[in-house]
Amino acid sequence: MSRSNRPARVIAAVLAASLALVTVIGSVSAGSPQQVEIVSHMNFNPDGPNFGDFDASGAAVESGLICASGSVVDTGIIFAGFQNGRSAQILVRKTFTCDEGGTFFVKIQVHLDFETSTESFTWVVTGGTGAYTNLHGSGGGTTVGDGSDPQTGNINTYTGFLH
Repeated sequence: MSRSNRPARVIAAVLAASLALVTVIGSVSAGSPQQVEIVSHMNFNPDGPNFGDFDASGAAVESGLICASGSVVDTGIIFAGFQNGRSAQILVRKTFTCDEGGTFFVKIQVHLDFETSTESFTWVVTGGTGAYTNLHGSGGGTTVGDGSDPQTGNINTYTGFLH
């Protein structure tokens, strides 16, 4: 290698490395997690799955990553860990259907504390259809009664991030 070409090759290598770094940073920021809050009013249905509606807000909605509203239905419920009389774990699978079309699937792990009468949960997106096929995300949430007497439903508030 001649000494006259060495500076040009060093400059070319530095530029190529810089371009590669910019490309990687751009790809990472394009898929950066975006904040979301989903509030879902669920109706208890003794003859079939629980059902309701939802409204979403936050950066994930503003960017078009997720829809602003739709319907939701429980597609599976498993109770566990209630033998101690103090708490229960409830695994719930839900299907969210957007008003504009497309669905996404969420699994929540509910912790019901009988002593404090509180219910909290963690959630994770497990898949989707249409525009939501590659949706990913997770977070936490809380559940409160819907104020009816006797109680005929509840309100779930999901907070977290989607990408």
